[in-house]
Amino acid sequence: MRKPTLATQILAINALLITATAAAAIVAARVSVDDVVGRRQALVLVAGILGMVLVNSVVLRRRFAPLDKLIDVMERIDLAAPGQRADVPEADSEDVVRLVEAFNRMLDRLEDERSRTAAAVLQGQESERARVARDLHDECNQALTAVLLRLEAHVHDAPPELEADLRETKAVAVAAMDELLRLARELRPAALDDHGLEAALRTQLERFSDQTGVPATLRCYDPLNDLPDHEQTVVYRVVQESLSNITRHAHASNVLVEVGRDHGRPIVRVVDDGVGFSTLEGNDGIGLVGMRERARLARGRLQVASAPGRGTAVELRLDRDLWSGERAA
Repeated sequence: MRKPTLATQILAINALLITATAAAAIVAARVSVDDVVGRRQALVLVAGILGMVLVNSVVLRRRFAPLDKLIDVMERIDLAAPGQRADVPEADSEDVVRLVEAFNRMLDRLEDERSRTAAAVLQGQESERARVARDLHDECNQALTAVLLRLEAHVHDAPPELEADLRETKAVAVAAMDELLRLARELRPAALDDHGLEAALRTQLERFSDQTGVPATLRCYDPLNDLPDHEQTVVYRVVQESLSNITRHAHASNVLVEVGRDHGRPIVRVVDDGVGFSTLEGNDGIGLVGMRERARLARGRLQVASAPGRGTAVELRLDRDLWSGERAA
């Protein structure tokens, strides 16, 4: 059973109080309504009571309207889209204004905490990736190097019937080493730490073109060197996942990556002329879901524009104040 609203409860209590006050006044006078005022005057009294209740209802609804509006805003708030705030300009009660301001301050604290936590999550992920990359490079790669040296030593002394098998095994070990090095570079690109975002993206595009044969162009209007490390990593990972999607699905003949700023806001675009896909809601694959989550963790926004036969454009905007102008009414 649905409980009545606070305004309804107060209105009911006020109506009872008004009726009880009128009845008490008549009883206190120790006379009947018929003797004192007659039937017509009794109707006027009842109408007056009903009028007071009606006026009371209108006043209460107007006074509680800012609270209803605040509740609507609270129900629409989504921390994944920061910047939304309650705005009740018609509130003329100090208590309501204090409540709205307290709610907005609470949102500020929650968003700041979410931002710090998201940065810590991204840094933790990248630290773990760097550790795994070091293990692959230092331990696994060294073990395979030792295997190759042993194989090389045995190739010269092996009987002719085993030499071909040993050389084939050596080729497999070399391929495994190359794959381990590739995985290590993808897990944590050394260029990002040593030379910055622009160099890391350029290296990534060169590797993409070498592997796929698809020309890839980088237009860097701003190297975005002032971005925090975790945000530069988000940019790199979004471009990396976009190129991976192009390799698997797009069948593109050209790829363009643009890095710069739009009205001071860092922005990255990855555009291809491939087959495209439908962007209907719920049609996102795991790659796009991961990119959107990374963008949200960095308090950014990822937009994907695509259509069958028209290529795909992935746009990442990183700006902590991106939603500052979006006020919840």
